[in-house]
Amino acid sequence: MFRKLSLVVLIPVCMLTLYLVLVTAEYFYESKQVRKELADRQVGQIKQQLLRMQAIVQSAQALQDIERIEQEVSLATLDMNVMVYILLDANSRIRFANHAVWRDSNAIEVIDGYDVIQHHAVVQSGLASISVNPERLSIQAYYPVEAQYPGATELVYLESDLAPLVAKASTELQQRFMRVWGLGALLLIGFTCVLYYLLIRPFKLLSKSAKHVGTPEFTIQVPWSAAEVLSLQTSLQQVHERLGRAVKQLNDSEQRWLFAVEGSRNGIWDWDLRTGEVFLSDRWKEMIGYLPDELEGAFQTWEARLHPDDKQAVLNCLDEYVSGKTKEFESVHRLLHRDGHYVWVFDRGMLVDWDHLGRPTRMIGIHVDVSESEKNHAAIAELVKQSASGHRMLPEAFMEQLSQYLSQRNRAGYWGALLFVNVDTHDISDSLSTHELERLLSQLGARLSSYFTENIVVAHIEFGNFAFLVKDLAVDAEMAGRRALALATELRQITMRPFHYGEHHFSLVANLGICLLDSVETLAPELVVRRAQLAMEHGKSSEHAGCAFYHPDLARALDPEPSLLNALQRAITDNQLSLMFQPVVDVYGKIESAEVLSRWSLANGEIVPVAQFISLAEQNGLVASLDLNVTERVCQLVKQFRQLGITLPRLTLNISTLSFCQADFIEQFIAVVRSYELDDKQLGVELAESVFLTSKAFVEPRIIQLVEAGIAITLDNFGAGQSALSCLHNYPLTEVKLDVHCAVSLLNDASWNQALIQAVQPFKLPIVAKGVESVQQQQLFTTLGCTHFQGYNIARALSLNDFKQLVCPRPLLRSV
Repeated sequence: MFRKLSLVVLIPVCMLTLYLVLVTAEYFYESKQVRKELADRQVGQIKQQLLRMQAIVQSAQALQDIERIEQEVSLATLDMNVMVYILLDANSRIRFANHAVWRDSNAIEVIDGYDVIQHHAVVQSGLASISVNPERLSIQAYYPVEAQYPGATELVYLESDLAPLVAKASTELQQRFMRVWGLGALLLIGFTCVLYYLLIRPFKLLSKSAKHVGTPEFTIQVPWSAAEVLSLQTSLQQVHERLGRAVKQLNDSEQRWLFAVEGSRNGIWDWDLRTGEVFLSDRWKEMIGYLPDELEGAFQTWEARLHPDDKQAVLNCLDEYVSGKTKEFESVHRLLHRDGHYVWVFDRGMLVDWDHLGRPTRMIGIHVDVSESEKNHAAIAELVKQSASGHRMLPEAFMEQLSQYLSQRNRAGYWGALLFVNVDTHDISDSLSTHELERLLSQLGARLSSYFTENIVVAHIEFGNFAFLVKDLAVDAEMAGRRALALATELRQITMRPFHYGEHHFSLVANLGICLLDSVETLAPELVVRRAQLAMEHGKSSEHAGCAFYHPDLARALDPEPSLLNALQRAITDNQLSLMFQPVVDVYGKIESAEVLSRWSLANGEIVPVAQFISLAEQNGLVASLDLNVTERVCQLVKQFRQLGITLPRLTLNISTLSFCQADFIEQFIAVVRSYELDDKQLGVELAESVFLTSKAFVEPRIIQLVEAGIAITLDNFGAGQSALSCLHNYPLTEVKLDVHCAVSLLNDASWNQALIQAVQPFKLPIVAKGVESVQQQQLFTTLGCTHFQGYNIARALSLNDFKQLVCPRPLLRSV
């Protein structure tokens, strides 16, 4: 809304608001100062009065002159601001008072502001106590007097009313500020008018002119204004002129491009993915023996002429590129010639346009005839040969370079590192022959080599094991460690990018060990490699998530059980994971939503703990597949119930932080949801606080995509981490779920839960208490402000059949 406001409204409102804030702040500041000055002045007067009274009382008591004391007390009553003026003995009995009815009474019973403890403290210390009570707008004074005999006066107690003085000063201050505010408002209005004519009005004229830049209707008629506005006017005129020249150059370039294309003898194709229409250049048609007007411009024209042996592989390659699974489309295949024989062509294409939902809409490419050129055949054969061998450095050559670096690095003074990378090929060894597997690893070596500079030496030293010698990392160990860890993270991401080999698609998992190399210690190359290998083995453990540094006390860590990892992959692929549903209800017991939970039981009946198989999936790159699998199954379930006329409550899915941070996960997730055409807010995702505390530039676009797709967003486990209020302020959340440990600590100490709930309440978000296991817990959470509840007191995690019984009306159960 604010982005559409005109400067004509926005600037005056902002200036007036700022002026009001400043004037109001100054008023309250001066009001506070006036009160303080009044109180200080009154306290000074009281001190002088009490000092005089102390001397009079002590002398009068010594002379047994009681009348003199009564006269002084009577004089004190002439001050209209004095409310209480009494002289007390050690028993708090009032000996003299400005009101006769109080005499001989106990001060505790008749004087509200009197404090006997303060009385005795002042008498014992011999030091007067004069304090200002801002709430009662009064001054209280306890002044000690030396008692000359038992039962004599020992304290003067006084209360003086500040309210009349404060009221008078406040009235004068308000009158003065009204005059100042009125004069300032007039000056501000005048300044705003000047600002409109000098700045805002010229900007409006420039904005109107900018809509016609590059067209004959473009004119600039800006009156005299600020130098910056005139400079902008000049720049807009220059843009108009440059745009005109650019359009002419573009037209000229298009003509030259068409000539260059025809001159290069390459065929051009332009495919509209929405309609299936394909532009085929004359040269493209000529390659397969047709005249310019003889072939229909349609996708089937090309598809029908693919060689039967090449067709499926080419279409698969094209589909993978269009769907975003691969980064490029390149293919060498055969097309049917008009005369009946086949010609070899090199086909390369690129997506150039997408719709507002991110779906590709246009693709352009070229065809190159390579069937009649022996030179092209030789080049292709050489490329295949290089791909087979990869950019592999022999182990002997690598060890020689490592030895040379270890012996010469002392002179440089820089830290280096050796990274040992193990690629897990166990899961794909059954699908590929040994030769194909070696070729795949060689392609991985080529991919890794292409990403790094000469400062990094890459070698495939063993089957599935790569070594990276990183030179000149940093001059100190801490920075070298950080950079080595960043490089290791990049290596794992590159390795886990899918490989496409024939009809197969593979995702590899890498474990890394890092051995830092300082400029002092001299080591044998074999020892360095062994240390990095030990770190790699240690990095396979769950707490290191696939990457670890070498240290002297390092012990070999056990490998994750391969059979369990294989079983998890099959369980995801074959939908063997069980889906459980735990309801979330409001304070009236109505089911508002249900959290979808995954459970895994092995064939022998053993139940794998959730934390164990989720950790295994995250360490081995399966968690995104797991999350997408659960998403699709839940969408299918919602669609089935909708076809039966049943609307389920909102189902929320737990999305791993690792999944959320993957480059294309959110797009895949949204594509799955949209394919089932679910209603808005029918599906939700639960994200941990750590997701929102990463870079806002990274998180915000993904959150916006989810919201635009109608996905409800829940902040999960609030209170387990930093409990950052920025998460609640910056993102469009649907609800907040407290961490389950809040319920555990509730009965012993509710202060933490109360603080969390009070922090969320100003954001007007539903607050879900998790792990509620008793009626007492639910009642306490309700008292603290929770609006929704989840836990065993409501319902355990239910199977699909039990969930049906809970949410479906009885007559519908027969048809479910």
